[in-house]
Amino acid sequence: MIDTVQRTLATTNLTIGTQAHSLTHDGSRYFGLMEIQSRKSNDDYTWVLGLRNSHDKTFPAGIVAGASVFVCDNLSFSGEVKFARKHTRWINRDLPQLVSRAIGMLGEKWNEQDRRIIAYKDHQVTDEAAHDLLIRSVDAGVCANSYIPELLREWRHPQHDAFESRNVWSLFNAFTETLKQASLAELPKRTQALHGLLDVAVGLGVN
Repeated sequence: MIDTVQRTLATTNLTIGTQAHSLTHDGSRYFGLMEIQSRKSNDDYTWVLGLRNSHDKTFPAGIVAGASVFVCDNLSFSGEVKFARKHTRWINRDLPQLVSRAIGMLGEKWNEQDRRIIAYKDHQVTDEAAHDLLIRSVDAGVCANSYIPELLREWRHPQHDAFESRNVWSLFNAFTETLKQASLAELPKRTQALHGLLDVAVGLGVN
């Protein structure tokens, strides 16, 4: 599956940068990361492709669009494309077509992510509103109650000067900095839930 993704990307205008791959649960679960370089570059973050699979049926094989912030290596994921294919005897035959379709769909998800980040940077947020969103993040499944004190510290006194601005982008990075302690395999679910919460706060997708 990894080889197929790499070969498919080689046929596009996307280039793979740094990669990382891991197995957990006695080799039953896999998660990989690939930094993606394109002609459309950003000053403060890069596109990331997350690739995951499981033999214990914990989650289906698929790829997920994400971003990595340069200043702090914070990771987040915004949109997933499942291969929707069981591990049958014909999986190797069908995999190239499934991967090609999935990567094609990821392009628009990365573009949506770029527009989302611009909106986050443009939307100012008060301490009162930030505190409300921190509490609501627990209900949304972003994190547990135990994360709240660290989230507050990161919001009030960010480790990186780039997040001193009181906007939703800084709040978002307070979350992703704190979520580094969570399982990488769980990060797509958590940060997609976070995007759902913050998108409403900045008016994205609201008619």
